[in-house]
Amino acid sequence: MRAILVLVAALAAIDAAALRQIDWDEIAPPIQSLLAQRGVERAAFPAYVAEVRSRNRTRVRDGDLDHLVYYALQSSAFTDLPPIEPAASAKAWVEQSVIPRAVQDRFTALEAALGRDMRDGRLTYFREIVDRERDAATPVHRILAEQYGRAMRSLYEKEFTARGDFYQRRGLSTDTSVEAGYVVYLGLAALHALEPQRRIRRVLLVGPGLDLAPRTGLVDAAGPQSYQPFAVIDALVGLHLAEREALRVRALDINPRVTDWLAHARGTRPRLSLVTSVAERAGVRFSEDYREYFAGVGRSIGREERTAAAGAGRLAKSVQLAAGVSDAIEPTTADVVVDRLDERYDLIVITNVLPYLSDADLLLAITNIVRMLAPGGVLLHNEPRPLLGEAMHALGLPLLHSRTAVIATVDGAKTPLYDAVWVHRQP
Repeated sequence: MRAILVLVAALAAIDAAALRQIDWDEIAPPIQSLLAQRGVERAAFPAYVAEVRSRNRTRVRDGDLDHLVYYALQSSAFTDLPPIEPAASAKAWVEQSVIPRAVQDRFTALEAALGRDMRDGRLTYFREIVDRERDAATPVHRILAEQYGRAMRSLYEKEFTARGDFYQRRGLSTDTSVEAGYVVYLGLAALHALEPQRRIRRVLLVGPGLDLAPRTGLVDAAGPQSYQPFAVIDALVGLHLAEREALRVRALDINPRVTDWLAHARGTRPRLSLVTSVAERAGVRFSEDYREYFAGVGRSIGREERTAAAGAGRLAKSVQLAAGVSDAIEPTTADVVVDRLDERYDLIVITNVLPYLSDADLLLAITNIVRMLAPGGVLLHNEPRPLLGEAMHALGLPLLHSRTAVIATVDGAKTPLYDAVWVHRQP
């Protein structure tokens, strides 16, 4: 028994990596200069860090409430009323200055569903979010109405005005999708081709996300899931960059809902329901390379089972994870802008996170990320801002590989649906 307790304590110590707050003196002088150009300097740095923490806590809350609104508009789990496209709803709300009747009807249906004992994974999450926001004197429909106005005003600015900073101002979304794993796989495939002898044991995945309710294209046939940690393990094992039994993936996210889901998944064998957020329809066609990726994803970590339910035109399948896969994932709640872990990693993956950061916050996040890379370690990201390339050059991380990849072609569009990946290596 004593030996078992010692083992449990040791495993807990492994999982509980120490968090350290960023300090001005740890920032490389070239990055300090770039920060100073953006009004962040030594004397005011502690106050700036405190402001970032406060601001991002608010943005996590706003992100949860954005998901609540998008769920209310789109989900078919709690009502038979027709779904409402969020951007169209935002336009109607701004132009008419009233909540459309169709939206009010869906709010009424959701309020009733939240009051019933419905065993639905997403409803459970949104019941928790609403309970956190309300008190005895605040009815659910008032919360929905207030958050609808805030979310629609923000979405209208993105879709129908020239403002380009939507992601840096909106709530911090937990959005994730199967498509997000595609360019990660391609970047890792390039790494294996360039360095076939490389082996990876420790991975940091920043912002793995949880598919609560995206801004558009909600598919709620299964409960909320976090796909990316499993997709990264699948890619590393399938490409022979890692041995599954030796691999450890630290999943860091600012939203505790994400890390709680991953923590509860440990020791279990979740069945992943993989459904594309993009649907093929007239004029929209998946690329053959993306089809090939989707067909193969999951084969190195489990077995395919019955096809997941999905809407017309979507690629879909289910993967029953093999025993032990979820145990390789170690979740941590932290803000990568101001926090870093006292660990070094062979590989760090951060996709669809950096667009939410201002230029100054981006510089701080990259400083923390680079400090967590082991010698010779690799950073993989999909952030196109030239500032990131400038920061990487200043920090001495040369570009090893970059490419774009088409997910689907769209007739008549200026560009296809695509993503990009950049791979940097620590000397």
